[in-house]
Amino acid sequence: MMNPFDTAPCRLALLCLPLALLGCGLTRPPAVASAPIPAQWNAPLPTATVDATRPTDPAALPHAGSLPSLAGWWRQLDDPVLSTLIDAAQAASPTVASASARIAEARATRVQSGAALLPTLDGTLSAQRSNSPLGGTGSGNGTGGASTSLPAVTTLQAGLQSSWEIDLFGGRRATRDAADARLQSANAKWHDARVSVAAETANQYFAERACQRQLTVAESDARSRGETARLTDLSAKAGFTAPADAALARASAADASARLTQQGAQCAVLRKGLVAMSGLDALELDRQLATVPADRTLPPVHAVASVPAQMLAQRPDVFAAEVAVAAASADVGAAEADRYPRLTLQGSVAALQLRSGGVHQSLQTWTIGPLALTLP
Repeated sequence: MMNPFDTAPCRLALLCLPLALLGCGLTRPPAVASAPIPAQWNAPLPTATVDATRPTDPAALPHAGSLPSLAGWWRQLDDPVLSTLIDAAQAASPTVASASARIAEARATRVQSGAALLPTLDGTLSAQRSNSPLGGTGSGNGTGGASTSLPAVTTLQAGLQSSWEIDLFGGRRATRDAADARLQSANAKWHDARVSVAAETANQYFAERACQRQLTVAESDARSRGETARLTDLSAKAGFTAPADAALARASAADASARLTQQGAQCAVLRKGLVAMSGLDALELDRQLATVPADRTLPPVHAVASVPAQMLAQRPDVFAAEVAVAAASADVGAAEADRYPRLTLQGSVAALQLRSGGVHQSLQTWTIGPLALTLP
């Protein structure tokens, strides 16, 4: 009797059944709550000399109207030493290096989760040679028969096995979406670490520059008080000034000398901090700092009167927190999909060849199935 299911249309329908079931996924992609954020900054940055109600020339803005240039905002200060220190600090920072490693880890996880949506393919290849002896039979007079053996048999086998877990309820897609969100979070945290290192280095650099200017003032004050003490002492010896005034002048000079020593020690601490942050040699740092005067004039500061609250979403830490919520939502979707059965389709292709006594026999087989349903 002919099997009614052993027909080409029926076999084709069975093969298309898993694809049709893909449209029955119960887990929808998690919705990410987002506020309406402007695509770019389109408001003028007013300054103290410009009316806030009138548009400002983009060329006068710190970023010249170009948002990508804000990635290296410290270069707008036109200080080559500061740029060199920040670049060196970012290259030597373990925080930035750790953030880079987390990006690589998140990228590998993303590739792995994406590969779970595709079929897996395994291959096997084997070769075997065997020889089976055939023993003789004994005769009635007690003598044994001659021992013979079968021809050697060589077996060659190759095969491919494939398995595909059909993402019936969207669990694999949710896992991939979670990996995507974590990759975005890792990138945002790298930017956050980079900006933090740049800000800390800039603060340390300007603190050292300000300390050098204060040290210059302290040196002038110490010289002035020392000269005053010397002249007052000469006047006291000549009888024109009271000895008490000369003593006060010497005390004032000693106080200025102590303040100078204290200020110099503070500048040395700040400079050592720059050495530790940048990883540069102390002598090389001193050479670079000597090329830029401590009292150089900085570019004018642009005062921002107001910033829209939505612009906070451009902060790396805020964006990282947002995508972390999206990743957690996707994890919920993946866990929800684990409550439902899993559907797996398997298949294989194999080739077998036997060689024995000059005879060759080949066999090729292929299978599609079974279509396995695994309950949670």
